[in-house]
Amino acid sequence: MGRKGTGGRLFAFLAGIIVLVILAGVSLRSRGAALSWPEKFVMDTTSFASRVLYQPAFQIDTFFHRVGDLQSLYAQNAALQTVAGEDASLKIQLQEEEFQNRELKNMLHFVSHVPQFKLISTQVTGRSPLNWNSILTISAGSTSGVQVNMPVLSQSGALLGRVIAVSEYSSAVSLLTSTESADGVSAAILTGKSQPFGIVSGSATVPGMMTMSFISELSQGAKPGDEVVTSGLSDIFPKGILIGTIENFVSDGSGLTRSAIIKPAADFNDVDDVFVLVPKPGQVLP
Repeated sequence: MGRKGTGGRLFAFLAGIIVLVILAGVSLRSRGAALSWPEKFVMDTTSFASRVLYQPAFQIDTFFHRVGDLQSLYAQNAALQTVAGEDASLKIQLQEEEFQNRELKNMLHFVSHVPQFKLISTQVTGRSPLNWNSILTISAGSTSGVQVNMPVLSQSGALLGRVIAVSEYSSAVSLLTSTESADGVSAAILTGKSQPFGIVSGSATVPGMMTMSFISELSQGAKPGDEVVTSGLSDIFPKGILIGTIENFVSDGSGLTRSAIIKPAADFNDVDDVFVLVPKPGQVLP
């Protein structure tokens, strides 16, 4: 009996609240902002209840929206990183192609200006860090017509050295900067007047440079900045191939001759494509 009475009173209370809400709504629509105390009570009660329910729901909804925004940002960031990586890769590829184009242009320019030379175009395939300034390997051998003692030139036509060993498909080249070879190159200094002669070989004091020895002290006009070329007084190297430029002179102490430090015209640290110069008919290769 007590339970039924309690249930009835609760039901009556809820029904009363519903009626008050309906009446408050009707009254609000009809009277504007003038509220009675029951209407105020109902409005405050419903507002409080809505706030209690709305705030957690709003926070949950906001949380999931932010999670969605973060996922979207992560996706956009990943896409941007991919694009940036592709862009960097394209830039590197473009730089490599531009470098190769410059090398090819240099090679074509040199070939077009020396029709008297027969040249074999080839690539550097090996170079040991232990003898970096002494020897390199190229991808042309006897099947391509390469022979021992043939001169080897850079893509711009500067002298690099000569072939010292040949197999069918590759060859070894002794560089001008080598200090291991006892051979030298007969060279001349272009002064505009006389042409002092000397022998060019690898420098023992300045790695990567060359020394021109046995320059007569009587020769006049030679100065730093002058170009040094092959003299033609050789069965191996034709006349006029650029070797480098004079950096400075050093006295031998004898009063008869002096030496010069030569900066190579070719970049010996960056050699990829080279030419093997085939001698003219009748030229002797020891």
